[in-house]
Amino acid sequence: MYSMRAQGKFEIWVLPNNLRAASERAAGILREYDFKVLYLNVQRELNDLVEELALGAPYEQFINEVRRLGILRESISSWEYQLKPIFLALRGLKIRKPSMRIFCYRSSDSENSAIKRAEKIALLILRINSIGEVDVREWRKIIYGAISEGAAFADEEADYIVRAFFREGLKGEKAIIISDFSGRYLLRRLREIGVDVSIRYIFLPYYFTPLEVLMREAALMLSRGLDLSDEKIISLAKLHAEFIRDYVLTSYNYDEAYLRWLKDKVGIVRAALNSTASSSHIF
Repeated sequence: MYSMRAQGKFEIWVLPNNLRAASERAAGILREYDFKVLYLNVQRELNDLVEELALGAPYEQFINEVRRLGILRESISSWEYQLKPIFLALRGLKIRKPSMRIFCYRSSDSENSAIKRAEKIALLILRINSIGEVDVREWRKIIYGAISEGAAFADEEADYIVRAFFREGLKGEKAIIISDFSGRYLLRRLREIGVDVSIRYIFLPYYFTPLEVLMREAALMLSRGLDLSDEKIISLAKLHAEFIRDYVLTSYNYDEAYLRWLKDKVGIVRAALNSTASSSHIF
């Protein structure tokens, strides 16, 4: 067990999944922010390439090398879509701040699990949109598995973050951890270890998509020792299938899809804020 009190100050920056506008906002803050250590939620195998980028390597060279290595399970275009603003903000940063340290902390197991889960959900959504059927048992299995795995992977990644901090002798330095919604699991684990850590939501206000609401409500119910009802799973699964069919598949990119959905549904979402589950819909 590590003793981290007074060893450093950590901030977890939570960015919504897939939303490039959130990464652009984070990139803008990074350019002006005073910090010494940065943890990126990309695979550890890319650490050397990110280091070269921070030392001034051309961005296209960086992307070409990522493509050549073939490490990513997802398409490089979708991966780059969200992360490009942050990578551009990092390019040449170590020329201006030679002592800054950058670590890629995402495990390949975590990444592979997320991709496999996305593929399974895509098939379930196809089933809803083609025959109108919600396989409640399979949805529950995938969602509960994601919650369990998310916590386990976050524990391992939090330990990795702390080990890197100690190994590099970074006592007393300010560190930023870029994360997605799994940041809440990182927060819990880092506090258990004894890290002085806070969480910051970069893109506010943010309205959760139906799948994100489903994940959050399932996690809340499980924390209370309860199961999410079949009716809730069916309702949110159908809403997410609609989001994919009517917005994602008919938009130029994810940001356009999300903003179109938000424009059409914001009244419904606001009404939901008056319900007992309001905290599951927005932060």
